[in-house]
Amino acid sequence: MIKSITVSQEMVHLKEPFITALRQVSAYPVIRVSVQLESGEIGVGECVATPQISGDSFEEIWQELNSKQVQALTEITPEVIADLDLLNSSKAALDMAWWNLEPSESCSVKTDVTIPIAQLSELPKIVADRKAAGFTAFKLKVEQDSISNLLRRVEIIRDLAGEYALIRIDPNQAWQLDYAIRASAELAKTGAHIEYLEQPLHRFDLPGHKALAERSSIPLMADESCFTSEDLMKTLESGAFEFLNIKILKAGGVSPALKLVRDAQAAGLNVSIGSMMEGDLGIRAAINLANLVAPDVIHDLDAAWWIKDSKINYQASKVSS
Repeated sequence: MIKSITVSQEMVHLKEPFITALRQVSAYPVIRVSVQLESGEIGVGECVATPQISGDSFEEIWQELNSKQVQALTEITPEVIADLDLLNSSKAALDMAWWNLEPSESCSVKTDVTIPIAQLSELPKIVADRKAAGFTAFKLKVEQDSISNLLRRVEIIRDLAGEYALIRIDPNQAWQLDYAIRASAELAKTGAHIEYLEQPLHRFDLPGHKALAERSSIPLMADESCFTSEDLMKTLESGAFEFLNIKILKAGGVSPALKLVRDAQAAGLNVSIGSMMEGDLGIRAAINLANLVAPDVIHDLDAAWWIKDSKINYQASKVSS
């Protein structure tokens, strides 16, 4: 039985601005939920608002977690949480708290590191810093810039990090189909080790992604196209994607994220675990999920590396919970 549910917030500050085609952020509030049982056990979960991705807001999440619907809960299980009329981010915080009622052992997985959108002149230092930190896989955030500039960004990473450096290109839905077809063809000629293009077109443009996949030798990854099991079915039916990025906040918790992973893997998709720019608790949950479902994959879990005073440990290309 639940004794109390307490909601609080904490401001997280980044070491440097995180810039993508969708947003620029240097600091953000993390909402934390503490669930105490009558037995004395305490589970803590957290979430952040991602209006450009999930369409939610800090105010909405805060109101939901402080609402009578949540504060009147007498028990907490994945099934109870799934039935609540809440945003996925709110559900994720509660589900994470449920998972954290049982302490988990520390583990580590491999991760990439993000190269944000920046001026070309700034890119060599950014790449060199990340190489010096030990990273060997790089997620390059891009927008629909000139293709020559796109190729130059890839060239800088390859020249500074080595020809075998793993590069993932993430336009965050910013490309149009014609541009994506031309860009993909030119990228393939570079000889760089490009693993995939992540969500190059708008999340609902599954036919466009299919058309791109038929013309591109570089595989596609779905991210914003897949939040739920229904989204996964549409993603699979499109036949456009070989990879899928699953995030706890998108899915509505660790429990539904775990189901998405299992269903996607059973369907033959290559799955990696990512996160939003969130807090240490959220990153730890994602690390534990990644270790559970795909311990040998290079995941996308560098978010805490950006945070000032984070307690998450990054060593070379691995992150530990």
